[in-house]
Amino acid sequence: MLTNELFRRADRREWLFRSAILTGCLVLPHAIAAETILCSDANVEVSAQTNEVCKEVCTAAKLTIGFLAGYGLKTTRPVRVSVVEQTIYSDSYSAYGSYDSRSDLVQIMSPQAITQTMSAPSVNQQPLDSIQYRSIVVHEVAHALIQQNNQVLPLPLGQAAQEYLACVTQLSIMPSALRDEMIRKADVGAWESGDVISSVYMAISPERFAVKSYLHFQRQPEPGKFVDKLLKSKSRYLNLE
Repeated sequence: MLTNELFRRADRREWLFRSAILTGCLVLPHAIAAETILCSDANVEVSAQTNEVCKEVCTAAKLTIGFLAGYGLKTTRPVRVSVVEQTIYSDSYSAYGSYDSRSDLVQIMSPQAITQTMSAPSVNQQPLDSIQYRSIVVHEVAHALIQQNNQVLPLPLGQAAQEYLACVTQLSIMPSALRDEMIRKADVGAWESGDVISSVYMAISPERFAVKSYLHFQRQPEPGKFVDKLLKSKSRYLNLE
């Protein structure tokens, strides 16, 4: 499996953001002492080494919460984000960010940690910059918020449903020019009626999975009802009618 790709292990209820685009037993890196702040106008706690990173994470989290609030998702408890200065590992795989539903914690590598550990870091097949870094945070915070609105508890929400909605959130918040370029490069259409969405396709081609999900969501006549369906999904697969 390529190192720059998304790999999920739903059976362990852990979600890792692979290096290329989006994100297993998660091994939590030892965190350096950092200040924890509560984002203004958002129920989000961020622990990071610098105010600059804290502000960026808060901005990304607010955008995520605002987007998903439009479809009825609420923050029922603080979203906790820890920005770490070391690589996040799962088995032999590294990741830029993760959400672990067991600890209810989002972990994101700091921009400095990413550039120090990789010679040419990229996200969405683009060089890492502030916009791409924000997209990492958006994707993982989306997972945390989706878990808070899981309507099948105590069961885990279906893997495909989680990834679909996290990807839709990520692409929706991207600047339109970047999103259009990503769609152009993916060169795929939307999911169609009768398709079965699974982690297999996602693991093979995370960028195309994200684009297909975004394009499919844009076609929904009642997107709020479709989101509600996602939040009730128990299966690892998502069958489209």
